[in-house]
Amino acid sequence: MPETSPVLLAEGARVRRVADHSRMGTVDDVDSGDPVMPYHVKWDDDEYGVWVYAEDIEAVPAPSTADRESLVTRAKELLAGTAHTGADVVAMAAFLAGER
Repeated sequence: MPETSPVLLAEGARVRRVADHSRMGTVDDVDSGDPVMPYHVKWDDDEYGVWVYAEDIEAVPAPSTADRESLVTRAKELLAGTAHTGADVVAMAAFLAGER
């Protein structure tokens, strides 16, 4: 089993090789006594979660505030001249960040 760096509770995580595709989720529980499946991940796209193998998880750092601000600025530029809401700006910024 490869060495993995610890993923912290509530840290964003990407789970690899689960159902043959990647899903994004948040680590919401850690079982330090289980070296095989220590992380419980709640999926971003639904209400369920799953315990995952340590080698199938990697930490995903949150973008810095400056990154978020630049994405929102760019989203506003792209949506200029259209009828859009704040939610549209947020969705466009998430798309630009590769989250959707």
